[in-house]
Amino acid sequence: MSIKVIITTGGTGGHIYPALSVAEELRERGVKVLFVGSSTRMEKEIVPEAGFDFIGLNLKTLKNIKNIFTYTINLIKGFFIVLREKPSAIIGFGNYISVPMVLAGVILRKKVYLQEQNVNFGGANKIFYRFAEKTFLAFDKTYEEIPQKYQKKMIISGNPLRKEIYSIESKDEREKLKIENEEKVLVVTGGSLGAKAINDGVLEHWDEIVENKKLRLYWATGEDNFDEISKKLTKIKMIDTVKPYFNNLINIMSAADLIVCRAGAITISEIIELEKPAIIIPYNSKKVGQINNAEILQENGSGIIFYNFETGKSIEKALELVNDKEKLMGMMTKIKNLKVKNATQTIVENLDIWRN
Repeated sequence: MSIKVIITTGGTGGHIYPALSVAEELRERGVKVLFVGSSTRMEKEIVPEAGFDFIGLNLKTLKNIKNIFTYTINLIKGFFIVLREKPSAIIGFGNYISVPMVLAGVILRKKVYLQEQNVNFGGANKIFYRFAEKTFLAFDKTYEEIPQKYQKKMIISGNPLRKEIYSIESKDEREKLKIENEEKVLVVTGGSLGAKAINDGVLEHWDEIVENKKLRLYWATGEDNFDEISKKLTKIKMIDTVKPYFNNLINIMSAADLIVCRAGAITISEIIELEKPAIIIPYNSKKVGQINNAEILQENGSGIIFYNFETGKSIEKALELVNDKEKLMGMMTKIKNLKVKNATQTIVENLDIWRN
């Protein structure tokens, strides 16, 4: 009988892509993977496109009585899915979308595993880590909020990342982009949706960027901001590239001397794996957890935090720092201390589903 694993999460790429990395590793090892997420969020398209079986539940945040009733029905559906599929294990990657399957797994005494992408536990994982076989943590700082009796069930795995990131070499990527030795490369990104505050900071220093002939800028504005920004850029250097989003962003990040970005968990993990100094502008809401993620780099000495109201200062600092070779080398050396082994393999190898 083949091994079957249910993976459950959804809502944002920060939850979905780590889950898909683990799903792909499991598939390569001959495991049948069923993904359960929301029928209305982005996973309903991303997961089937990756070639995995997908079940979508009609899950919405519990904002009103109608949503609570619908959510309760889908909790019951979760039980029937587990009873029908008989998985060897269930892996939850957080978000309220994971609750029906993880709850069903706990009650039906299935092996339940969790993965937390951020420094601080999200709501779902905070409820269920006590009942999980193991919980895989992205950062060791998360231990600080876990009672000692549960710490033995925690493994510092890092965040599962796209497989290609582990074979990327900065020198090769710079050669592909035809970057000259004396050129400094600055990457600015606010994520797939962009960040208006970061964009405004770049615009504030645009003349300085254009005049610096040895600085090459890769700026991802976000889809919603691109047209408006394009109208404001009356001049641009040939070597600078401004796009809504870069499909090969990790390759460009690998070629960079310095990165300016938000502090999403996967972004922070990619920066660590690529060993890149960073200026981090976390999303303000403490609920999202980006401030704590950003502090991982700042406390390590490999990142500098600025806030939304300081984006002008952050770009000013980036333009100064990108030319400070000694400081950048020191930051790169320090970030090596945060690296862990391939998180995807660590998670898969620690699942108690393998038969001799």
